[in-house]
Amino acid sequence: MLRNFIAVAVIFFVTACSMPETKIYNLDIPIEQEPMLSKADDSLVIRIDSPRYLAQPYIVYRSSPYQMEISRYSKWDASPKVMVSEGLRDTFYSTGLFKVVKILNIVPKGFYLLDINLKRFERVDEENESYGELVFEVAYFNTEGKELYRSTISKKAKLDDQSFLSLAKGLSTVLNEAMEEVKENIIKTL
Repeated sequence: MLRNFIAVAVIFFVTACSMPETKIYNLDIPIEQEPMLSKADDSLVIRIDSPRYLAQPYIVYRSSPYQMEISRYSKWDASPKVMVSEGLRDTFYSTGLFKVVKILNIVPKGFYLLDINLKRFERVDEENESYGELVFEVAYFNTEGKELYRSTISKKAKLDDQSFLSLAKGLSTVLNEAMEEVKENIIKTL
C-alpha cells in the first residue's frame, strides 16, 4: 500500500515538473477618456457573435487556411469575443454620443444596435512570415431597426516573430485601428 502511494507520488511529481507553465496574454487597449458632459439621450447595444473557439480564451494560430491549432499552455486573459466587445463598448462610451452603452444579446426598445460578427482573431503563418489577423463584420442600426452602416473590417499586422507576445502586440494594434475605423464611420452616419 505504501509502495503504491510512493509510486503514484513520484509519477505525479515527475509529471508536474515536466509540464510547461501556463502563460496569460492580454491586449494593450488605450483607456479612453470619460466623455465630456454629454447631453446625449441615445443608448447603444453591442451584440457580438463568433465561432465557439473565439468565445473562449484560446490563442489560435494557422499555418494553413484549412487547419487551426490552439495553444495548450498559453491563453488570452479573456476570450477574443469579450476583448473586442469591451473595446468597442469603451470606445463608443467615450465619444459621448451615447448615454448608455451595453453589451447584450437582446436589443431593448429604443436602443441603437452595433451588430458584430467576429470571424478571425489569430496568428497566421505564411511561408516565412507571421501576421496577427482580425476580421469582423459590423452593422449599425437605428432605434427602428433601419440599417445605417455595414462593413467588413479586415486588419493584418506583420509580427516580429511567431511568439504569442508578438501576436498580442500585433493584435492590439489592429484592434485599435479597427475600433477607430468603426467609430469614425458611425460618427459620419449621425
